Amino acid sequence: MARPPKFDREEALRCAMQLFWERGFDGASISDLTEAMGISPPSLYAAFGDKQALYDAAVDLYELTAVVPPALQAPTAREVFEQMLDRAVEFYTRPGHPRGCFVIADPLLRTRRSRGRDDIVDRMRQAQRAGDLDREANAEALADYIDTVLRGLSAKARDGASRKQLRAIAVVALRAWP
Repeated sequence: MARPPKFDREEALRCAMQLFWERGFDGASISDLTEAMGISPPSLYAAFGDKQALYDAAVDLYELTAVVPPALQAPTAREVFEQMLDRAVEFYTRPGHPRGCFVIADPLLRTRRSRGRDDIVDRMRQAQRAGDLDREANAEALADYIDTVLRGLSAKARDGASRKQLRAIAVVALRAWP
């Protein structure tokens, strides 16, 4: 019978997420990860499989708490965009965390970014069916607009923009909403 782990798996995963966010997949060695997580390499492999599986779990955790998935639950298309902007401004500038967006920053996550964009397209089409968004609106272009604004906010945050600066950008972006 396998022994239960002697560490907090969720906390270890949060530490791995932070390191991957700061350094990317290739920049985080197993040694770096185990040190940050406070566990041994055998414990890492027993709990998460391999480095790729740990990375995937870290990205999953990030996506659950970050910007797009939680905002998709807002009742109107405008509120979806507004919540994404609000969450992005707060999330991209949180003290004690890397600035910007983990998923946007890492080139290895192109598929995840595409899936997030597709989720936004689906939500815009849902809003059209519900009569919340004009049926003539281009759901694909709106999703691209949202995606572009979020990428821009992430880049500005990584470059050191303040929360106040990002908030001002978000206000301008929201004014362009149809």
